[in-house]
Amino acid sequence: MERTTNLIMNILRVVALTVVVFLCPGCNEQNSPIDQHEKVYRALLLDGNRLLEKKKYQRAADLFTEAVSREPEKAEGYLTRGIAYICLEQYKKAIVDFTRAIQNDRTLAIAYANRGIAYDHLGRHREALFDYQTALSINPETGKGPGFMERFLHNKPKTPDLRERVKFLEETLKTQQTTENG
Repeated sequence: MERTTNLIMNILRVVALTVVVFLCPGCNEQNSPIDQHEKVYRALLLDGNRLLEKKKYQRAADLFTEAVSREPEKAEGYLTRGIAYICLEQYKKAIVDFTRAIQNDRTLAIAYANRGIAYDHLGRHREALFDYQTALSINPETGKGPGFMERFLHNKPKTPDLRERVKFLEETLKTQQTTENG
């Protein structure tokens, strides 16, 4: 179990860093023509991701909170803080942040997928299924990274990819509905 948890946290840290690199062009550029406010914002995101790598999740969340306060209209601050909240097993807070990320960028498939994972943890399978399906409709490649779903889902003998999880939840919900109606 501890080995799986460590693997999960390592995958989360890679995803969070990837998000910052892809959503924050120029974050690693020292002489970018970005105003000082933007540089501070980006530095907070990068520093927060470094803390995620060191498993200092609360401190990372605090830095992401500061980033969000500086740039509340940007999705990546909410997305990375949501990932920190998942690491802290604060799934309700994670859902709030992923929802804000989605409100700021409705095309951000990874925010839907991560919110789905948080819903899955809370047993809210209909919402999880909806978010997984939405993520895949936006970007069919979502969740194909190494062990993406292994992060949090332990209710199947073989760790599913996102498409397998969607199928599993559809079947489970169909069976539950049949049982409730019959």
